[in-house]
Amino acid sequence: MVQIGEILKEARISKGYTLDDLQQTTKIQKRYLIAIEEGNFDIMPGNFYVRAFIKQYADTVGLDGDRLLEEHSSVLPEIHMNKVEETPSFAPSRTNLKKAARKTNFDYSETMQHNMPTILLGVLVVAIVAVIWNATLNQGNENTQIDVASNVSQTVSMSQSTSESATAEPSAVVEKKPQTIALVSSDGETAQYNVGNMKFPAKFTVSANEMGDAWISISVNGIVQNSGIVASGKSFSVDLPQNATEIEVVSGYLPATVIDLNGTVVTMPENYQAVTTQTLLFSIKNAE
Repeated sequence: MVQIGEILKEARISKGYTLDDLQQTTKIQKRYLIAIEEGNFDIMPGNFYVRAFIKQYADTVGLDGDRLLEEHSSVLPEIHMNKVEETPSFAPSRTNLKKAARKTNFDYSETMQHNMPTILLGVLVVAIVAVIWNATLNQGNENTQIDVASNVSQTVSMSQSTSESATAEPSAVVEKKPQTIALVSSDGETAQYNVGNMKFPAKFTVSANEMGDAWISISVNGIVQNSGIVASGKSFSVDLPQNATEIEVVSGYLPATVIDLNGTVVTMPENYQAVTTQTLLFSIKNAE
């Protein structure tokens, strides 16, 4: 059987790529690319990176990375996963979000509308008392008494007008639909998501949690935007263009990978703790 490194090297040369070109495109260090072509997997940062780097290399030179890995799985180093205790999902549930929203929601306009008649009544009483007091001081002046009556009438009229305006029905407010991220399918190697009502400008962030480092590649509309090893506790982001319709994320170590889209943490597939290399596809629908 032809070695996997030889197949990749021949495909690279047929495409007219040098190792430097491939390093620039995939963000994989040149020494790792040489090691893949020579079958020297011992210098890789870890066994799960071998498969991730080979898939990225193959896809870049026009080969089917998944098929190539399957055909040569017997000669690739095995990945031994330590048993990981089941941990809660990093994404808060929709129920908890709704409860939190109900606890913290305070409708200021509704409260003011409810209390406005009481406030206006108090203002009206104070105004009438002030006018009567002024009339008492000037009771000998007929013109003053006429002015007092006029002022009282105007005050009452203005108060009624203000009260009617305050109790009028508020105009309808157009409520913006919240962004949604729904897992459509997952077959162990690829997970498909649909993203609805995404707001632009948008930011796509990938980070590595306490489980360890993770090799990550992010492509938008089929073009690689960023790739490389994300150290535990670190992250990198990609600003999504207005015409973004599809995002592809390749993770070399899914249990350590956390994905955030516009402030929403993506819920991983059910078996993500037992998966190493994984491709996650996000189809953007109804963007705003």
